[in-house]
Amino acid sequence: MTTTSAATTSAASTLAGTAAKTATDDTKKATVDYESFLKLLTAQLRNQDPLAPMDATQFMTQLAQLSTVEQSMKSNDTLTKVLDTLKSSGMRMDMAFLGRKVEAATSTLPLSNGKAETAYTVSGTPASVKIEVLNSAGAVVKTSSGALQTGRQTFSWDGKTSGGATAPDGLYTVRITAKDKEGKALDTASVISDTVAEVRTVDGATQFVLKSGATVGADAILSAS
Repeated sequence: MTTTSAATTSAASTLAGTAAKTATDDTKKATVDYESFLKLLTAQLRNQDPLAPMDATQFMTQLAQLSTVEQSMKSNDTLTKVLDTLKSSGMRMDMAFLGRKVEAATSTLPLSNGKAETAYTVSGTPASVKIEVLNSAGAVVKTSSGALQTGRQTFSWDGKTSGGATAPDGLYTVRITAKDKEGKALDTASVISDTVAEVRTVDGATQFVLKSGATVGADAILSAS
């Protein structure tokens, strides 16, 4: 009988450990541990010493652990379904932007048919504003001075580089550097207007591909018409 009691005690320890581990694992792992829990509990009851049966308090504790595991699994399933529903609903809302003209906060500057335009703002009163256009390699191809005014301003580029050459159509980056009269850097932001041509989901996040080829995230969309 001693051997059987030792086995029972060992099974009880394993049972408790399994329940605690299950409560913090993912749903798939929880399912496996939940089945293991039932098997261990059944084996423990079958092999317990008739002269020294399992303590009622210990048995109730293990049943409570079993209930906790089951509730945890159900909660995980429910949360997963809610999340899937929200994602599906959000995707349907994002699809409504297809074909619509939007304003998006981005430093991307699309050049098409030798024309590019972006709006920008500067926080505070600037004493100097430098606008640089960079190509895909990160090299500056055009440098210009911006308006020394507050509020929304517009920068237009005819595709000509600072050296007078014609830049090919494509996606460029605009970099705006502004300073106040004390030489302190001011925050800037740039915005482009374009039409949404495609809506994608990448790693669970929505991305809008604009007609010009620029790609922006959902949080970059400021307005739509």
